[in-house]
Amino acid sequence: MFVNVVASCAMRPELTLLPEALPATKIGVPHNVLLKVINTSSPVRGIYVREVQNLPKGLKTERQDRDSHVLITGTPVKGGTDEVHISLGTYGTQCTGINASCIYTLEVAG
Repeated sequence: MFVNVVASCAMRPELTLLPEALPATKIGVPHNVLLKVINTSSPVRGIYVREVQNLPKGLKTERQDRDSHVLITGTPVKGGTDEVHISLGTYGTQCTGINASCIYTLEVAG
């Protein structure tokens, strides 16, 4: 049985976060985007915006523990193009949890 578990753990698909790109937004216009984790066979541990590159001022994330999605919401107050670094991971069950990351570009027009 142990060999079967190891083999199935090695064959798990990589975590994917959708959408593949963030839609552009404008200063003063409410912005709501749902990011969703797919290809996971175990509960999502977390989806986090890395502090290295925070969301543009006026935007925030809304998420509950173990949700497989996060909502980026708010009204941007400054224009520009920002990199948004997202990290995510799953809990382990018979296999070790999976970690992944992605970098989005978010354009806020003036």
